[in-house]
Formats: sequence, C-alpha cells, structure tokens
Amino acid sequence: MRRNNKKRLIPLALALVLALVGVALAVPTITLTVQELGQGQKVISSTITDATITWTLDSTNPDYVTGGEISVTTDPGSGTVYIKLYDGSTLVTYTSVNLDGSGTYTFSFASSVDLGSFDTVYVVYQGPNP
Repeated sequence: MRRNNKKRLIPLALALVLALVGVALAVPTITLTVQELGQGQKVISSTITDATITWTLDSTNPDYVTGGEISVTTDPGSGTVYIKLYDGSTLVTYTSVNLDGSGTYTFSFASSVDLGSFDTVYVVYQGPNP
C-alpha cells in the first residue's frame, strides 16, 4: 500500500471507532430496584392476619365453584380484599370485596371456575389510600 493511502485510512479508522463508541453510549439502560414489603423506611403492616373462605359450588355441576364467603378475623372496616385463583404461576381468575366492618363478605366470580383448573388461592388485602 502506498504511504498516501495509509494516511487516508487512519482518520477513517478513527472516525469509525468514534462512531461505534458514540452508538454504544447512546443505548439507554433502565435500572430497576425492587423493595420487599416492610423492608424500607416504613414498615407496612396489616390488621388482617387470618381469613376463612367457604366455597359456593355450582348448583348444576359441583365440579365448579361460583364464589363463596370470606370471613376476616380482624376487620379494619375499610379497604379491599382480593381473592385470586392460580394454576401454578398463572392467574386463572380473581374477584374483590370492599370491606365495611361486618367481618363476613360474600363474593362471586365472573364465571364458574373448574375446581381442577387452580391449585393455589391468594387472599390479598389492600388498605385504603392514606
């Protein structure tokens, strides 16, 4: 290669390297920090520590559940309780009940749920907004 051609390649190579560095620096990154409940500055506690669910079976097919009744031991009188049915880690269905201090609440699902379609029940309390 001739000397003049080599001199022309050096600025071209530098320009290419700078362009690659510029593109690499322009890629945005997202940093996500997840905090467990009660692990931050303020401990989040719930007055509801125990709940009992009595299921209501479908009147025509007892292999299906249509809803039920949930009894809350220490009812705070406000907030919402969610009843969620999961199959492994997949949400099958859920419903919610607004608390009014009565301690026992009737709930129903949007449609009947096959008893074999879920293996885990979560009861989640969401308190009122401060």
